[in-house]
Amino acid sequence: MIKKLFSNSMIYVLSLLFNKGLTFLLLPVLTFYLTKEDYGVLGLVTAISTISSIYIGFFPSGFLLARFAQYGKEKIAKYIHHILLLTIATTSFVLLILIIFQDLLIPQSLENKTLLMIIITLYALFTIFFKFIDTIFQVEQNAIKFAILQTLQSIMSLGLGLLLIIEFSYGWEGKYYAELLILFFIFIYAIYYIYKNNYYKFNTEYSKLKELFVFLFPLTFSVLGLYIIGTIDRIFVSNMLGLEAAGIYNVAIIMAIIINMVYDSIIKALEPIVYQNLAENQKENKIKVVKLIYLYSTICIIIFTLFLLFLPYVFNIMINEKFIDALVLIPILGLGLTFEGLRKVLGAPLVFKHKVKSLALITIIASIINIVLNYYLIDLYGIKGAAYATLLSFAILYFLTLFLLIKNIKLPWLLKN
Repeated sequence: MIKKLFSNSMIYVLSLLFNKGLTFLLLPVLTFYLTKEDYGVLGLVTAISTISSIYIGFFPSGFLLARFAQYGKEKIAKYIHHILLLTIATTSFVLLILIIFQDLLIPQSLENKTLLMIIITLYALFTIFFKFIDTIFQVEQNAIKFAILQTLQSIMSLGLGLLLIIEFSYGWEGKYYAELLILFFIFIYAIYYIYKNNYYKFNTEYSKLKELFVFLFPLTFSVLGLYIIGTIDRIFVSNMLGLEAAGIYNVAIIMAIIINMVYDSIIKALEPIVYQNLAENQKENKIKVVKLIYLYSTICIIIFTLFLLFLPYVFNIMINEKFIDALVLIPILGLGLTFEGLRKVLGAPLVFKHKVKSLALITIIASIINIVLNYYLIDLYGIKGAAYATLLSFAILYFLTLFLLIKNIKLPWLLKN
């Protein structure tokens, strides 16, 4: 088990380090050609796209990840048709909501808001299929396919984005539209892979739609809460401090999210093993789950310590001096993302044991706290207030999740039968 976890984790880590590292290595170029306002708009549009993607299909990857070990491929294939039906219906709903609230979401300085809402909806839709095919590779424990797809997506998106920004002076649109086009190609590939590998069976059943809705809809509130904590700060900064401040904050997030990328890489290898042991439901399996939680948590703490040590040197090399104000924000955001990284492994047993509603409730509570904190702390401390709000919210969510896990699920925390 440990050998398989280590090998897959290394592939995930190296893949995501390479792919996210490309963006990181190109920061000197991007921060040279893009203005603070460009980065502000890019951060805002990306935040809206991310939140929109939650309710397209009700984030179906969560169902696939949690139920694949329990149901198996043949039974899961019967649910894919119903997932596609939900995706079509919810995409139309999301587009309608975005158009209705476009004036609240987008600053007056941006033109063609309705067209932008359509583009954002398509971006969110294609992102859902990208995550879905990623999750298929994850539950198959096929780290190689995952790495290849991630690498192709990164290279093509960045290559096309640089072409549009440098040669055609597209600004923020160059990066966003390049990602949109490459995500469209991945969307086509995902449909092809699902059909070719027998993940799709046409059989409309009300009971399966109901099961998906009962499982996924509460889960969307949990995902929404996480995305609010992770993205609403950019919207607050844009509206309260201006697009230039949002640009500085967005650069800080890009730097801080590197640490989250490493945590996610390990989790992608870890989660299928955790769910598999939970499905077997023996005492020995529960001990393995606790050992994995302890191992992962220790690794996260070590990674964050190393991140703090190397941060000042890397920042001075990689980031244009006009974004120097971002440096002080990165450790705060990094600590917040470390709390979130530590929380992720605690959430898996709760999802498996159908504690989705409880998980959603505490996440929404944390997100509401985050909104209140952003409003008051930005007013008090400026751009630093947004970082403090993120840190406090993720810390609160971690301890609430830990409390929920200990209260509802009996695990051998002392590693004894």
